[in-house]
This record gives sequence, C-alpha cells and structure tokens, in this order.
Amino acid sequence: MFALPFAAGCALCCYLLPESWRLWAALAALLVGLTPSARVRIGAAGLAAGLLWFTGYAALVQAPARQLAGTEGSAVMELTGYPEETDFGARCQVRVQGLLGRAVYYGGRELLDLEPGDRAAADVKYQSAQVLGGEESAYFTSRGVFLRLYGRGELEAEPGGGLRYLPQRMARGLRMAAGEVYGQPERGLLLAMLTGERDGLDSLSQRQLSEAGLMHLTAVSGLHCGFLIALLGILTLRRQRLTALMGYPALLVYMLMAGATPSVVRSCVMVGLALLAPLVGREADAPTSLSAAALVILLGNPFAIASVSFQLSFAAVAGLLTLSPRIYRAMGSRPGGLRRFVRATLAASAGVSLFTAPLSAAYFGTLSLVSPLSSLLVLWMAPALFALGLIVTALCAFLPAAAPLAVLPAALARYVLWTAELLCRIPGHSVRFSTPAAAMWLVLVYGLLGVCLLGRPGGRGYVLAALLALVSLEAARALPRMTVKNDALTAVVVDVGQGAAALLHAGERTVLVDCGSLSSPERAGDAVAAAMETYGWTALDAVVLTHCHKDHAGGIPSLLEQIPAERLLLPRTDPEEDAEDLLALARERGVAVEYVEEPSRTDLGPGTLTLYPPVAAGETNEEGLTVLCSLGEFDLLITGDMDSATEAVLLETYPLPDLEVLLAGHHGSKYATSQALLDGTRPEVGVISVGPNAFGHPTEEAMGRMAGAGMDLYRTDRQGNILIRVHRKGETK
Repeated sequence: MFALPFAAGCALCCYLLPESWRLWAALAALLVGLTPSARVRIGAAGLAAGLLWFTGYAALVQAPARQLAGTEGSAVMELTGYPEETDFGARCQVRVQGLLGRAVYYGGRELLDLEPGDRAAADVKYQSAQVLGGEESAYFTSRGVFLRLYGRGELEAEPGGGLRYLPQRMARGLRMAAGEVYGQPERGLLLAMLTGERDGLDSLSQRQLSEAGLMHLTAVSGLHCGFLIALLGILTLRRQRLTALMGYPALLVYMLMAGATPSVVRSCVMVGLALLAPLVGREADAPTSLSAAALVILLGNPFAIASVSFQLSFAAVAGLLTLSPRIYRAMGSRPGGLRRFVRATLAASAGVSLFTAPLSAAYFGTLSLVSPLSSLLVLWMAPALFALGLIVTALCAFLPAAAPLAVLPAALARYVLWTAELLCRIPGHSVRFSTPAAAMWLVLVYGLLGVCLLGRPGGRGYVLAALLALVSLEAARALPRMTVKNDALTAVVVDVGQGAAALLHAGERTVLVDCGSLSSPERAGDAVAAAMETYGWTALDAVVLTHCHKDHAGGIPSLLEQIPAERLLLPRTDPEEDAEDLLALARERGVAVEYVEEPSRTDLGPGTLTLYPPVAAGETNEEGLTVLCSLGEFDLLITGDMDSATEAVLLETYPLPDLEVLLAGHHGSKYATSQALLDGTRPEVGVISVGPNAFGHPTEEAMGRMAGAGMDLYRTDRQGNILIRVHRKGETK
C-alpha cells in the first residue's frame, strides 16, 4: 500500500509533472491522506514520499550534472566497471569526486589497461547524459548515469584494488573462461544467462530469441536467483537457516556480478524475502515482495522508473502473480504430471505476455506469438542449463583441464538457439508494429480480453474471442499489402533513426537505397525487414549504397540475415576499409557486387532506376552515388550525403528532371540541399531521413530553403515511415 503509490509518484515526476508542480502535488497527496481510512493515509503517504524523493534526488544529483554540462575542467574519477573498447578509444563508468551519481568517461585506448577500483584524473569536457542527439533521453539516467565526460589530454591513473569490486572481477573471470571453452553463438547465450550481458550475442541470435519469446532467458531474473538458491540448498542438505545464511551474501555477490540492473535487484530482493519469511514465522507473500523490490530500486535511483528493464521485469512478474493463476484454473484440473506442467507453463507464458505485450510493442516494435510454445520446448531444461553453465564455467576458470565438461552446457545452449531458429521459421510467428493497423489489432485484443473478464462468458466466449483476434490479425497484416497492391510505384522512406534507408517497389522488383543508422546499425536492418514484411515484399533485386558510412550501410548485415538480395551496387571510390566487411559479407551470402562507374539505367517494373557515379573527389560523402527513380511524370531523387558544391557539379554534369520528391541531402544538413539544386529540380515534396543526433540535423537553414521553395516537408523522426504511392499516370498519393 505504500510502495506502489511511491512508484506512482516517481512515474508522475518522470513522465508528467513539471518541476514546478512536484511539491504542490506532494502537498495535495498529503491533504488527501487526512482521512479516517488507514489505507488511504498509507497510500497518500507513499505517493507524497515518491514525489518528494524524486524531487530531492533530482536536486542533489541531476541538477549539479546539468550545471556542469558544456563546461570543461579537471575530474578525479574512480572506475566502477571494466572499460569497453569503442570506435574512437574506450569508455567506462566512473564515479566523479565531489558529485553524486555516476558518469561515463570516454578516453583513449590506455583506459583499457585499468580495472574497477582504479583511480584516474584527467582534463575533461562535461556533457549531459540526459540529452542524447539533441533530445531528452532516459537511457543513461535510468541507470544512474547523469554525466558524460570526454577526456582532453593525458590520463593519469593509479591502482585502487580492494574487495569492493570483487564481484566485477569474478564476472570477468567467468567471461574469460567462457571465451576459452565455448564457441559462438553458445558462448553469447551462456554469458547472457549467467551475467545478464548480451554484448556477446550476435544480432541474429538476439533477433531470433526475441521473436521466439525466449529473450527473457538472457535477463537475470527470479528464475536464475531461484536456481542459485536451489543449488545452495542442495549443498547445505536443505537446511533452511544455513541456506539463508549462505544465500544472502551469494545473492548480493551475484547481483553485483550481473550489473545490479533493475531485473536483477528485483529478483534478489524477492528471493531474499522468500528466504527470510519462514525464519521469522511469516508467509512468503509475493505481491509484498514485488512491491518491496520496487521500493528498494527506486530509493537507490528514482529515475529507474523509466528503465525498460524495470518496466518489463515488474510487468512480467505482475502478470505471473495476477493473471497466470486464473488462466491455470480456467484450463481445467485434469490429473497427470505432464498435463499439469503443460497447463502451468502455458498459463505462466500467457499471464506474462498479456502484461508485457504493450511494452514490447512500444519499445521493440515486435511481439512474439509463439512464446507459449517456446516456453514448453525450453523452460523444462532452463534450470539444467543455468546450473551446468555456472558450475562448469566457474570450474574451468580455476581448472582449465575441466574444459571437456563444457560440451554439456554448450549442447543445451545449442538446443535453445536451435529452438528459437526453428520457431522463427513458422509463418506469422511474430507481429511487427510498423503500421497503425498492428497497433489497432493489439488494442482490439485487449478489448476482447476485457469483455471476457468482465462478462464471464465461459469457455466458448474465450474461444470466440481468440478466433476474432486471429481473424483481425490477418486483416491487419493484409491491409497494408492491399493498400499498395495496385500502385504503379511504391516508395517507403524507412525510419531508421539518424541514418538513411529507402525502399522502391514497382511491378515485381524491389530495390533498397542505403540501410544504416548511427544510433543502432542493427536497428536499420530490422526496420527495413519489418517494412518489407508489412507490404509483402520478400526479396531485394538490388541494394544500392550511395556510400559506405555506418549511417548508410551499417544495417546491411542484419538485413541480409533476414532478406535475400541479388545484387549490391556501390561506388568504387569508397576507401577499401569502409567496404571491406560488406564485400566479405556479400561473398558469404552469394550477393553479386557491382561498382557504378558510369551512368546506368535499369528497369524497375514500369519505371526506371538511374544510377549516377560520383561526380566529385574528396571525402566519402562527396564520392557517393546519386539515385533517380522515375515513372511517367513522377521523379524521386536521392543524393546521399553530398554537399552543395558536389550538388552543383551534379547539376552541371547530368540533366536532372523536375522532381516530385527529393530526399534531403545529408539528413537536412545546412551544407546540403542547396538553393541551386532546388532551383534546378523544383521539387514539390521534401523527405528528411533523420533521428536524434548531435549535429543539429535537420537545420533551420536547410528546412528554410525547402519551405521557401514551396515544398511540403516530411520527417522520419516525426512521422515515422514515409509512404509514397504513385498512380499509373505518375501522380503521387
């Protein structure tokens, strides 16, 4: 009664209430608590406490970080984790002397020689961790990180040592041992299960586990902590007090080893209270334990309420506690151990899915429909996989000669990955929320569920609701395909964040121009695959890369794991190192590689696609391809990232037609989409492919030029995917 209103107060501050309203809201909550009802008083006190705690934490931790943002100075730091290599050096989480909360320090590769507990000093530039790409973001703050520090000059370091960071060293020992005895992708799955770190999982495994509804295995949860305590119970011959005595330090160490994420802390608190309850003569009350876990996490960092891990973890357990028992009872009471297992597994999976589905749709854009089946196939052996993985990996860390034993957990890990791969081959195994129709379907499903729960229609009512949900799902999938079926040409500028990707489809041919994103290269490939699935396009006749920078080509590996492609076209002028990985991938996938060195024209159904080679020398941006898609009186131009000087050369070199649609150059940079290009092509519509970024894209200068030319403007960061449909006569829709 106290903890849940406390969490609600934190959520109100995080998502709704401006700073100036928070104290007034806390006062209003206290006034509501002036009632005879004890429950109302406790709830009001919890709400007021949550509002005040968030406000005080923001004043002590967030405000000083905001004041430092944009300044430079000297910082004395203590490393709280192991450094990670980046494209430009290394980074590490640190505590800055004189500041509360944590920060991320970005420095040179010499940072990789340091360990948790080491102290370092450097001149730094402070940047807010609350603003990423020019927009407010909870990515860092929900993890307790409020500053980003960028090193300037030499880093001075000295060893720290101590037992405080022993769990991190133990986790690294497990990672190193796993690297020696397991191969990929089994190593990535086992490390994710043991430590919660998913960095070792390749993008294909992550996608398949997610779409099969098995990604929860890689998030350290109550399942893992329960396995750990069960192992201790076996070692202590099931002596309650001894198990508890050993269990609490074991849970604490394991929590720190797994990074103390919200899902880990929740699990450890709940399991710890379950251990304590019988020792003090109390019942193990799961809802109270869940609420207590939320309170512990939010007392440590109230901004954690915005963490995806926090929301998914607590939603999953809430569904398990509230809906799963009702579903289990509704499925009947037939005897038999196997039948009970099937009922319990299906009920648990359904309860969890019903609470987490909206979050999965909102955050990841996908929802697994085969998760009940995957749970039946996998959960029975999850305890054995965790136990064997933990014991064998720890043993190999101390005794390398035990490496042959790794074949057992590796085989079980391969079974999990094989199951995920197999389930992902089932047509319609997941729903991708790339159109409003899919979101409307999800709303309908919850409406049907609400009618069933309130109306109590009996078994037939639930069956009818399920049939209506299936029929409406097929209708939601078919609607976008039917919408574009009779188009002469369909173009989709895909929302990939700060990057570029455009699909062109006419007749039976589909061409992709660019596929990348700075924020998450894998996301670009997934977003393009989702768009193709939405409109029923199953293969690519060609992939055209204007140039090979990450924000235009980084999503190609992820895409080719899902969609076959016939040809890859790119400029030969790209530096060899930029295209080297792509060329190797093309050879591996059997994709023909062609360099565009002179103007070429190919059919695109009833239309044509013209590729112009680089027209200028200089940086990679200026040595890219230009793509012109034409059908009748309709023309669409893509110039990549070329600047205004290169645009001028393009206009002088090739006769460009009047345009109906122009994809703004360089994501709306002020140095692209020049007035000369606008005057020479007279476009009617401008589309800007852009996402959160630190470059100020799209700039007021570029948008001002396009608006001044009378163009209608669309942006992927605001409208999402931009769909352009063309009639037979070349008229846009």
